Amino acid sequence: YISTLLVLSLLMGILFEIPIVAYFLAKLGIVDKLMMTQYRKHAFVVLCILAAVITPTADIFTLLLVTVPLYCLYEVSIWVVARTKQT
Repeated sequence: YISTLLVLSLLMGILFEIPIVAYFLAKLGIVDKLMMTQYRKHAFVVLCILAAVITPTADIFTLLLVTVPLYCLYEVSIWVVARTKQT
């Protein structure tokens, strides 16, 4: 139980840095708001796959519990990238 909790916490901690990574990629000129909004559907599929790999069980509830915050972080990342280009 503890090893599962530690792995889940570590992986979610790493994935929760998506807005920070998006900020630095926007500063380097690698991503922009248009690209992130254009590939939103692709990002959702990738986030679902990542959530499926992270979650220890195969039930849909746990998968949604991980996918929804990751998708919200992706949307926050779009906002962060848009704000980065304004300054």
